[in-house]
Amino acid sequence: MTGKQWQAAPRHRPTPIATAAALLMLGIAAPGQAQQAAQTPAAGEQLKLETVVVSANRRIEKLEDVPQSITVLGEEYMQRNNVREFNDIVNLSPALSISVGTQVGTNSINMRGIGTTSNNLGIEGDIAVIIDDLPYAQPQQAFKDQADVARVEVLKGPQSTMFGKSAIAGAVVMTTKPIGAGPMKTNVSLFKSSDDEYRASAALSGRLSDDVAMRLFASKTNFPGLLNNLTTGRKQNGSGGKSFVTKFMWKVNNDLDVMITPQYDHSLSTGNTAAITSIDPGVGYLYNKNYTALSNTEVLRGINVSPFNRDIRNDSPTGLESTNRGIGVRINYQFQDSSPLRGHALTSISSVVKNLSNDFRDNDNIDLISTFYQVNHQGKPSGIADPPEINGTSDSKTSTQEFRLTSPDEGALRYLVGIWIARNSLDRGYYRGNPFVKETNFTNYETTSSNLNRAIYTNGTWDFAPRNTLTAGLRVNRESNNYTFHTIDSLSSSAPNNVHTGENFYRAPQHDETGVTGKLAYSYHFTPDVMAYGSAATGRKGVAYDMTSGANNVNVFKRLPLAAETAESFELGFKANLWNNRATFNAAAFRTRFHDYQTSATERFSDGSQASVLYSIPALQTKGFEADTTVLLTRELQLNASLAFTRATILNWTQGPCYSGAKDCTVPNELVPGAFLRDASGGTMPNAPKWKLSMGADYRVPQGWLPFKTSFNVQWRTQSRVQGAISQDPSLNRPGYGIVDLGASMSDDKGKYKLSIGLKNVADHHYASGNVGSFLNFKRASGPDIKSLGWQPARDAFRYATIRLDAAF
Repeated sequence: MTGKQWQAAPRHRPTPIATAAALLMLGIAAPGQAQQAAQTPAAGEQLKLETVVVSANRRIEKLEDVPQSITVLGEEYMQRNNVREFNDIVNLSPALSISVGTQVGTNSINMRGIGTTSNNLGIEGDIAVIIDDLPYAQPQQAFKDQADVARVEVLKGPQSTMFGKSAIAGAVVMTTKPIGAGPMKTNVSLFKSSDDEYRASAALSGRLSDDVAMRLFASKTNFPGLLNNLTTGRKQNGSGGKSFVTKFMWKVNNDLDVMITPQYDHSLSTGNTAAITSIDPGVGYLYNKNYTALSNTEVLRGINVSPFNRDIRNDSPTGLESTNRGIGVRINYQFQDSSPLRGHALTSISSVVKNLSNDFRDNDNIDLISTFYQVNHQGKPSGIADPPEINGTSDSKTSTQEFRLTSPDEGALRYLVGIWIARNSLDRGYYRGNPFVKETNFTNYETTSSNLNRAIYTNGTWDFAPRNTLTAGLRVNRESNNYTFHTIDSLSSSAPNNVHTGENFYRAPQHDETGVTGKLAYSYHFTPDVMAYGSAATGRKGVAYDMTSGANNVNVFKRLPLAAETAESFELGFKANLWNNRATFNAAAFRTRFHDYQTSATERFSDGSQASVLYSIPALQTKGFEADTTVLLTRELQLNASLAFTRATILNWTQGPCYSGAKDCTVPNELVPGAFLRDASGGTMPNAPKWKLSMGADYRVPQGWLPFKTSFNVQWRTQSRVQGAISQDPSLNRPGYGIVDLGASMSDDKGKYKLSIGLKNVADHHYASGNVGSFLNFKRASGPDIKSLGWQPARDAFRYATIRLDAAF
């Protein structure tokens, strides 16, 4: 008999009270991954949780049958927690975190403490983000409204075998809502918060005929922000956008169907501005002590410097404006019964995604035109009244073609094979500062990067004996890279006598490289509902080229391309459905090592010059434990809890950068005689909390007690302190926090109307998503400099209320 034919085997059934008590204890002490909704059976029907399915192996499978750690966020759970942006998804998944940079375009996603810690767009993200089989070329494309999303799968650990080279640390797979099976219906949703956020969306979905169906979705959102710009009277550090998502399905015949999915979105995020939170006593002068017009009393006029200050003074905007346009075409052919491939499906997925974005920043963080007072080569004020700004444009295009042959879901052996072709191109233009004022670090350049990827991959699951299953996958990827860098002009603040570098053009020879990744897992089913597994996987991310201002230094090109980043991972896990499917428990222990980790660091060259350039850290490691539990305690009460314990550390980095105030910069620089660095081995990866925990409860008022279907929910999430920078600068450490959210909803019996209210951050606990060590520094006429610190408050760093109305007709 096969591994799927032993389901009638006798098994031990724990008593409901014992199981519930045990899972509640686990929920308090060790939670984590799949958020399940309770079914609402009629009186007398069996009470159970809904079955959770995933697509981690590119076929739909039950979560408990897939031997890897996965978090699944369902539509109801995300709606209950007001999910709009990717940051909201991070709040609900303990394995995820975000590193906030000085500009929104350099924010990055971390999985199990590992992500891209660089402001360099030439480095691919470590976490792949895929929406309806359309991959994003850059991590910044994910930081926008997640429109019409029905399910989010967070796949942890290397996923390169199934999802390509940008998934070396994990993948986030999003699925938008399906087309309705019946006649056309309309859904409208309106949302408002007490701090002036609004959202409005509408969807039209259903069948136009027996063979044609469609779904149309449109939304408009806006959140002004948490900071007050006293100069302009506007809010800062907000976000919003508009999205259009469409799906057209044509069932050509019983064996062939076509899905076309055009998408468009435009977003504007006005982060990542910092507000000053502390400053040393005394009076000093910004940039140059000779010019008293830039004293701290003038620069900070009207700002009450305090730990949770929200007032700023900027004369130029800061943020990221981005437009995505994409289309996907999915063709699925089911082989007929008369074919040798009976039961198999052949799928073609084609996509084109274009992104145009502009990241901009007030480069001096004040509203006085500092360039006017900065010196020229004669040592006198320049008199130039142009504010120092940053403007960077990115134009990317990703085209993909994939063919997959998938075997039937039945049988002891289930497999798929696929071919993948992708072409990515990125054009970057950048302008910073003023060409006549060297303190602004003026630079103007254009750079391009493109790559062509061809891959063949396979994945299979074999029930080779009762209760025993092997899962294996292999991917061979061939990558070709091209790169150019055109320095139009630059002027470093350390350049003598305002000497410009002038124009320089560099074209790298084409780089070709082949990489192989794979995975292997063994799982043992104690019962059809209880499984343990062990797995190993490898990951690989391609070579990288420098696309920042550091490449203005010709020494940089001698070190390009940066070597490919690789990873190997081991995981042990346990998954169980218990108490007649009224409770689930999932747990995993893991260890992943990364080699030649790609990041940025300031490097000094033998000619005495220095620049922030691409850099490889020889070895990193993340290890830890994750768990989750969901319990349907009664017909009315459901509990959930999730936990991640993560230790993400630097194993080997003897040539680490020196931060301001470091006292251990005693390691000789291997490239520059007489210069010193510090041994950063043993350091903690940035924005990687050791503990991250989420617990919640949902109570549905028994029918008949109230005239409407009513439910109440509470969610608590907390995390430990984090290191803010890979340099290990202690001034960038951020303390841990705990946030409690409350909610309630009422709906009519037919589900046509639903009113939801919420209170976010009930205790009004203030916390930061990012901070700045030396925010604004002032020089005294004599004596030590006056230093200051700043912070970037998180979206829910202050208490606010919400109300939402959903209507279907």
